[in-house]
Amino acid sequence: MAEKKYGLKVKIAVLTIAVIMYTTSITTPALGNIAKAFPTVNPDLIKQIASIPALMMIVFSQLPGQLERFMSKKTILCIGIALTFVGVLPAFFGGMTFILATRFVFGAGYGIVFAYSSSMIAYLFEGKERETLMGFKSSTGAAAGVVFQMLGGFLAVYNWRYAFLAFLLVIPAFLIVLFWLPEPEKKASGAADGSERGKLTGKTWGLSIFNAYVNILQFSFMSTVSIVMVAGKIGNAAQAGMVLTVFTAGAFAAGLLYGPFTSKLFKKFTIVLSITLVSLSFIMLLGANTYPMFILCGIVFGLGFGTFNPDFVMKIVTSSPAPASVSIGVYLAFTGLGQFLSPILLTPIATALGFSGLRAGWYVAAIGLSAATVVSCIVVAAAKPAAAKKVKN
Repeated sequence: MAEKKYGLKVKIAVLTIAVIMYTTSITTPALGNIAKAFPTVNPDLIKQIASIPALMMIVFSQLPGQLERFMSKKTILCIGIALTFVGVLPAFFGGMTFILATRFVFGAGYGIVFAYSSSMIAYLFEGKERETLMGFKSSTGAAAGVVFQMLGGFLAVYNWRYAFLAFLLVIPAFLIVLFWLPEPEKKASGAADGSERGKLTGKTWGLSIFNAYVNILQFSFMSTVSIVMVAGKIGNAAQAGMVLTVFTAGAFAAGLLYGPFTSKLFKKFTIVLSITLVSLSFIMLLGANTYPMFILCGIVFGLGFGTFNPDFVMKIVTSSPAPASVSIGVYLAFTGLGQFLSPILLTPIATALGFSGLRAGWYVAAIGLSAATVVSCIVVAAAKPAAAKKVKN
């Protein structure tokens, strides 16, 4: 049977999932102002506003692969989107405890949505069309991140609570998914009832662990840049939001270029290019003391980040015969683990290495990512090309 081709509305609906996924960036540029509003709260606890969703993603990104035996993929996805809307509540009331509580609920939905942001593309599309849409997914998410971060930053200038109002944009995104996204057709593989489901491979686990390591290091940019800029009088919340905006703009450009250009030119070394750019951005951040320098660092980081994501997801999807939601769920669990552990691990590691100050974690990230660049280059150069695997439903 020929693979069903889907039109523009379905592609828009699939890419809209990435828009919802990036709502986690709404609060990031407001962290500096939230810290000022709660001066007695430990800065590491403030950072948990950004990292709690990553913790919840560890658990809830695993649910779709299990729930699909009893519920439709679209139903599970809509439940996840509904949970993310809870993120709007701190705009109206509540202190730090309530904010953190809503981040747990938001994180549950975030994990479900994140799991489907890539697997829906894998389920509905094949071949070059799938690869191109994976790149477009990163670009669409990055574009949404630009909007969310600008809104979060500018609204936080007036009042930190206003930043949470940006979660209202979840409503139109939810309606697009509800009315335009089809339920993926069942394949004749027998996977629908849980039988003949492929097993995860050592490659899947190895890639996922490596991804956790990278996220422990690179997430320190998102969780710390606003605090560093505000505390160092380099910029206010709106300017910190602009740094995050140019980061996502760089990721947007990288995502557009991934399918038609970057993956073709660099082939298996695309992943090495991406980690090189990310490590370079952290090296630059160590000496950045002006707003324009932070802008430049954001662009370089965005180019690396936007190249890393689609290339890594393609590697995960084809790393085992397991259904896409299962292999991507494991990958996302390790992503969330890395992001949650980032502020917890980097501070003591930096202290042990003799680094201090708000940028201490960036020193660790610069060293760790530089090492990852060298190791990934050696591994990729030695690896034999693998045949692409069919994605199960």
